[in-house]
Amino acid sequence: MRLAALILALVITGCASNGTSSSRAPSPYLLILAADEDGRQEDFFAVADLRPGSATRGQVIATQPIGLRNSMPHHMEYELPADGRLLFANAHHAEATLLVDVSRAPAVSIKRSLQPPPPFRFTHDYARMPNGNVLMGFLRSDGASPKAGDALVPGGHGGLAEYTPEGELLRTASAAVPGVPEPIRTYAILPLPALDRIVTTSAQMMEEHSAKVVQIWRYSDFKLLHTLQVPDGRKVDGSPLDWAGMLPFGPRLMADGSVLMNSYMCGFYRLTDIASAEPRLTHVYDIQGRDLTTTSTRVGCSVPVVIGNHWIMPVAWSQMVVVLDVADPGAPREIARLMMPTDFNAHWAAKDPGSNRIVIGAETDKEKGVFMLLHNPATGQLTFDGAVGGGSSPAGYVDLSQQRWPHGESGSARAHSALFLPSPAR
Repeated sequence: MRLAALILALVITGCASNGTSSSRAPSPYLLILAADEDGRQEDFFAVADLRPGSATRGQVIATQPIGLRNSMPHHMEYELPADGRLLFANAHHAEATLLVDVSRAPAVSIKRSLQPPPPFRFTHDYARMPNGNVLMGFLRSDGASPKAGDALVPGGHGGLAEYTPEGELLRTASAAVPGVPEPIRTYAILPLPALDRIVTTSAQMMEEHSAKVVQIWRYSDFKLLHTLQVPDGRKVDGSPLDWAGMLPFGPRLMADGSVLMNSYMCGFYRLTDIASAEPRLTHVYDIQGRDLTTTSTRVGCSVPVVIGNHWIMPVAWSQMVVVLDVADPGAPREIARLMMPTDFNAHWAAKDPGSNRIVIGAETDKEKGVFMLLHNPATGQLTFDGAVGGGSSPAGYVDLSQQRWPHGESGSARAHSALFLPSPAR
């Protein structure tokens, strides 16, 4: 009984990191992983000024080129690591993981670059363990795709690796499962250390094919325990919604110890009995898109952020951000939605640990800037943060097409992911 109580306490403690309150001050800076739009100059990290009263508020005041061009700057960790540890970030086309020192904001510096450990290829996601180690997911491995007729090379199954906080490789494991006809593309990672488990999803990025599965691993020995097919969804009338579970995306831990996950097609699934011999994955909800008469705009549920009982969901191709009440993870319900400009396909969400601000990044090819939103923790309502933007830019918008780059003029930039930076420790 004592062990069960300890596990429950650890699970709840893990959830508390997504809470609404913090003793930290509002973050004075925003870190943006930017791509030079025309590819002629290096891609770079940009730091935007968010300080109240600053003459440069909303403007980029520091940059750090990454030494790569046309690298497709993509994901960073979803939260800034603690205690000044190096941040892991992804230059996807270059298959490079960058380890970044952000402890002297607004200055940032790249301390190390990693390539995937053979046979794995194309790093996508990162997840931080309590001891500071980093789990890293790979979409592919060397060799042919297991799917008949898929000519992608390298196209093998993805997998997992664990690294020290300094970037030293500790171990790897393959996501391959005999008899699964589609390649398993390890996309997103959720560590559950209190249960000695890791949950991963499978979705493609540049690839054409991926298995529609969720996998459960044992953390202690990196053994793959379960590969669960994501079931079809159901419409309100009970008829099948066969595309709802395509591209399983973002798993997040709930306060009751279950895991809630969105698919890119905006189906929501709840994973329960995770540490048992028979874990269960059930369809519990679907987000309706901008146009309720067609399914064509009901796609693009991407990278969520959970704040208390509020699941904040960017929906790319419906150009909106939806807020769900997930106090009961088995019955999510929509409580708010904010319509974004029609040329902004919302994809990435991250919270400021010191305030109610959220940054929203955009989908590929719609990444001209990022939006700052304000979240009401009582109602879930979202509004644009009028402290930035204005003039020729919408309220809340950090426009990357109208900036002067400290490292040299290189024209417009694009950005997919962003994180809030606190003041450096004194």
